Amino acid sequence: MRKWKVLVAVIAVACVVPTTFAQTQEDVLQELKNLKDRVSSLETENAELRGSVTTQNDSELELQINALTDRLVAGTTVKSAANPVTLTGEFRFRNSWSFGDRFAGANAGNDDEHDGSWNDALLRLGFQYEFTRDVTAFAELQSRWAFGNGVSTSGNLAAENGTTTPVRMHQAWLEIRNIFGRAEFSSRTGRQEIVLGNQFQFGNADWFSGWSFDGTRWDWDSENFSLTGIVAKLRSADGDFNQFSSFATPHDDDELYSVYFTLKTIKNHELDLYWIYVNGHGGAADFGSGISVGSLPTLVGSNAGGQTSYYHTLGARIGGVFPDIAAGLDWNVEGAYQLGDQNAAGAGELDIDAFAIEAEIGITFNKDSMFRVYIRFLWAEGPENNELGYRPLYPNRHSNSGFRARYGQFDLIPMTNVLTIQGGLHFDPAENWTLGATFLYAEQDNNTVATNDEELGIEVDIWAEYRYSEHLVFNVGVALLFPEDAGEALWLVDEDLQFLGYIQARLLF
Repeated sequence: MRKWKVLVAVIAVACVVPTTFAQTQEDVLQELKNLKDRVSSLETENAELRGSVTTQNDSELELQINALTDRLVAGTTVKSAANPVTLTGEFRFRNSWSFGDRFAGANAGNDDEHDGSWNDALLRLGFQYEFTRDVTAFAELQSRWAFGNGVSTSGNLAAENGTTTPVRMHQAWLEIRNIFGRAEFSSRTGRQEIVLGNQFQFGNADWFSGWSFDGTRWDWDSENFSLTGIVAKLRSADGDFNQFSSFATPHDDDELYSVYFTLKTIKNHELDLYWIYVNGHGGAADFGSGISVGSLPTLVGSNAGGQTSYYHTLGARIGGVFPDIAAGLDWNVEGAYQLGDQNAAGAGELDIDAFAIEAEIGITFNKDSMFRVYIRFLWAEGPENNELGYRPLYPNRHSNSGFRARYGQFDLIPMTNVLTIQGGLHFDPAENWTLGATFLYAEQDNNTVATNDEELGIEVDIWAEYRYSEHLVFNVGVALLFPEDAGEALWLVDEDLQFLGYIQARLLF
């Protein structure tokens, strides 16, 4: 723009100069003055124009910088040798209510009611690192607490008897795939959840704080079959609490070994065969009675004092679906046999020789509403004479999905020394909603309590699930328990109706 104005000035000078020869000196001076004024005016206009262009460019540049900054912020990643790094997590909050009377004789001097409410919470934060296509590392922190039990903004550490809200390592493993150039071959080593089959032996117990195993697993997973080998260290009681070589402890050899085979060639079905061996030298390998009291089965504790347990579990499962019967007929049968022995200090040796069978059949009538009815059966042999009963390992008996309440929302029905049958239904009345109900009857296989009646009782459950979004699910449930003589003695409640209700919010990402 400036060069054009200068050119105009030059042309003006070229036109004026020839005329000066015919003009007087006074006229020339006047013309020069006029020309100077015009050049000055042009320079002023040029400066203003250049300033306007500069301001416009600066404004556009600022907008571009801001847009680039926004993109950089949205795409920020953690600087790491792994790419990508994925963050996962779970927030779960559950409020429960309980009403009913306890067995007065077992609670002398205490309140003979269990009326009240409680809240429990669980938080998990996971970090997954993908180093290459075939190498993954994962670490997951977990903290769980009950409202009012643990340090909070309204709490006082001393007033809460020194209780805290610990953060623990729920999982920490390294997975390697494509071993020896075979896509079927992989391994996972470290602390990890293990879920196999119908979760009758290995489940993750995600309704509670979960099962995790310290050990290694090796998998061959092909189109026709899969084979899993597991070596896990059970909880030790000998003081191996550091990473230094020491001759001061006996180095407890409580371990679990397993080989788990799955055949996939049967259309719409799977066949599982497995062997599990518990090598228990004491302190951790005994799995107790399998009874749960509002949480997980009581699996650990009775091995203290020099007790040892060495036993095998041999099992088979077949299950699948017939898609052409109604909207699908599904079924599952699993049987397990245990043999071995247990030797308790001062009590002598007891044989482990017991069976357990779980079976379920269900039929879905409508693909839109997913209306399904089912019947589930469990028989797990109880103790008799010098033989111990069936010993549950790591079943998933109450899940946030799938099984939901496998043997009742109360989680009181044992998975050993029991005969139980239940029927239930569930359906989706609207999109993102599921409603269900279950009727459950249970009795002891062999009467081990001082009663004339082997019946444990009857439980009726009603529940609902609302999937608010892809990541957030709400659950609500009500359970009614009608205990009989054996149940009263086992659960320390009276013969009156026992009530349990809950509402839960679970966020997964």
